[in-house]
Amino acid sequence: MTAGTKKVVTWLVIAFAAFYLVTRPENAAGAVRGAGALIGQGFQALIQFLSSVFA
Repeated sequence: MTAGTKKVVTWLVIAFAAFYLVTRPENAAGAVRGAGALIGQGFQALIQFLSSVFA
C-alpha cells in the first residue's frame, strides 16, 4: 500500500467510526465494552500462562 492509500483508508475508518458513534451510540459503547473485555481476557490468559511457566 502506498502512503496516499494508507492515509485515505485511515480517514475512511475514522469517518466511519465517527458516523457510527453519532448514529448508534449505544451500539458503539457495546463494541468498546466488548473490546475491553477481550483485552482483559487476553491479559488474564497471559498472566495464567506466565504463572504456570514460572511456578
